[in-house]
Order: sequence, then structure tokens, then C-alpha cells
Amino acid sequence: MTKLMKLDKENEIQVKNHIEEYLTPDFVFVPFPPKKEDLKKEVYIKKGELLYKNVYAPVSGKLIKVENCLLPSGKPTNFLVYANDFQEKREKIFPTRKKISNLSKEEIVESLYNTHLKEKLNYNNISTILVSGIDDEPYIENESFLQREHTKDILDLLDALLNNYSNCKVYIALKNTDSKTIMIYHNLLGSYKNIELKLVEDLFLIGKEPFLVKYLRIKNDFIFLKASEVYEMYLNVKKRIPFLEKYITISGNGIQRRLLLKVKLGTKVIEIFKKFYPENLSDCVLYVNGMMQGVQLDLNQLIVTKDLDGIILMKKQKKIRRKCIKCGKCIRICPIHSNPLLAYKLGMNVRCIHCGLCTYICPSYIPLYKYLNGDKYE
Repeated sequence: MTKLMKLDKENEIQVKNHIEEYLTPDFVFVPFPPKKEDLKKEVYIKKGELLYKNVYAPVSGKLIKVENCLLPSGKPTNFLVYANDFQEKREKIFPTRKKISNLSKEEIVESLYNTHLKEKLNYNNISTILVSGIDDEPYIENESFLQREHTKDILDLLDALLNNYSNCKVYIALKNTDSKTIMIYHNLLGSYKNIELKLVEDLFLIGKEPFLVKYLRIKNDFIFLKASEVYEMYLNVKKRIPFLEKYITISGNGIQRRLLLKVKLGTKVIEIFKKFYPENLSDCVLYVNGMMQGVQLDLNQLIVTKDLDGIILMKKQKKIRRKCIKCGKCIRICPIHSNPLLAYKLGMNVRCIHCGLCTYICPSYIPLYKYLNGDKYE
């Protein structure tokens, strides 16, 4: 089995046990559709309106311009900019369902707004539903907080799924260090059959599907879901609304105020920072989506999308980069058994999941991730 490792963390960097909100941006930014012909011609949108496949209007308002901004991956793209009219006019209003436990699988799937989630449920012979409630990145705590806030909602949705799969079990995987979330689940699980916790070690990447499946020895015929995906399904099925808001973490040792924020999709990140962090952050190194798997980007052009999990701000450290000493640590640590030195020294394309472990372990402080992303050897 793949050997995973525990990362060094500063334990004092913790998000406070409450959630702040930023749900009324003046403008929202929606990425251009992949196909231009899918672009709606209407200038005015209503909240919850389908704009194109899997993308729904987070507010009601008027299209005012097109602006080039950044996705969390760092990729620049054109965004449609809508001025929020703060009317919250909705495209469709469906009544909240009183019960979801008696819904058929067809009714549940039909209620989903996300085609990727529809595809995951469109199987008949499922023996296990594996839910990852794990945040892998150090200092990002979205999955943990979401579960503490919406434990019963998550369990109700999973219970509704179980009623449609005979002889099926649900395993919710949590790190054995996440004591708060574990306790909340234990207080409720007695009311639900065939749902149990699986506690795993605090190892980097353990929450990702291939590693968690191997760790727990899950066999074939399973569905893998993140806790946040289960909650999205709950909103779709119970509340009958699309997913328009999400949690992001802002943390790190470079700031005093560490937050778990509930924000509107399409919000420009710099507007969040103007409200919550008006101080000068020039002495910090800023990581989008974590220190290990994330990237360093300009906040001014970054947009909140489903793929944005958090922003980590760490104090700048002087690390003197040296020549490769051929220690082989980067090769030994790679969870998929690739050789990062082939990319660094020879410019070869090597298989990579961009976990950041080779850069993390390098005693010469060589940013190997750059070469794995295509940079040439210097």
C-alpha cells in the first residue's frame, strides 16, 4: 500500500469555532462557458437561473461587462460580471420537502442540479457509500466545519440514499484527531442504521479517493463523495435550491484573525480581504488552496468558485536555495512512485498529482513543483 506521511503543523494556527459571512457582494463573476454558443443572450439574470451546464446565477442582477480574472488554479479566463441588484429574484421557487427519507432514487437524482453528482448516483449495485469528511491541506478546515454545522442534514441525505440501495453501508471517514466532529457524529449516529464512522490517521492525502479507498480496503461497487458534496445534494433534494454559497478558510501564521467564511460563489476575493483584512499583508506569502497543493496568486484578480477552498498567509522565511545533493528524498516520498528529478534535470514529463510533497521534503529548498508544472531547469 502507498506510504503516506504526517506533515509538520503549527498547532496554534486554528480557526475560531464560528463562521463569518460575506453574502452580499456588489458584483459577481461567472466564468465564460466552454462553448460560446452556450452563452445566454439575456442581460438580466435571476438567482438560481441555469446559465450553462452546472453553473447557476448566485444573485439576481444585470450583466455590465466582461473582465479577465483568475481561477483558483491560476488560469486566467474571461468572466461575465453581473451587478447585484440585491432583490434576490428567483428563477424558480420550489417548496421545501418535509421528508426525503421516502424518496426514490429516481426522485433524488432528478432533484440534483449537478450532472457530476447525478452520474455518481446512477448505479444500481452499490455496496458502499464512502464519504470523505477530511481536509488534507494543513490549516484548511472547510469539510470539518461544514459537518459540524450540518451533521443532521448530511446524515438525513445519506439515510435517504441507503433506502434505495439494498445491503448498502455508509462509511464516513474522519481523521482521528478531529475530536469535535467525531463527538457530534457520535451523538446522532444512534438514530441511523448502516452509517458508521471510520477513523483514519492524520496523514497527508488520506482524504483523497484512491488513498482512502486503499487505506480502508474498500472493495468494488462503491460511491465516493466528499462531505461537501453530500451537503450540496441535501440542498438540492431537501431545500430544492442549487449550490450558490460555499465555505472557505483564511488562515496562517501571517495573520491574527483566522476565519471560516461562508461566501457567495462569484465573489471577488479582494473584496473579502478589504472587509476582513484591511491591514498590510506584504510581509506574507500567500497560498491559494493550501501550502502543499495550492499556488501563489495575485488576490486582486482571484474569484471564488467551487474549486476555491482557502487562502493561507504565512510569514516570509528566508530559505537559501542550494544545488541538488542527490539525496533521493523526493523520489522516496512520491505517493505515486514518480521521479521528480527527471522533470527537474532533464525536462521530462512525469506523472504527477501535484501534491507538493517533493518540494516539501527537499533539503535544498528546490521548488520542484515548478518543474513538474513545466518550468525548465535553470
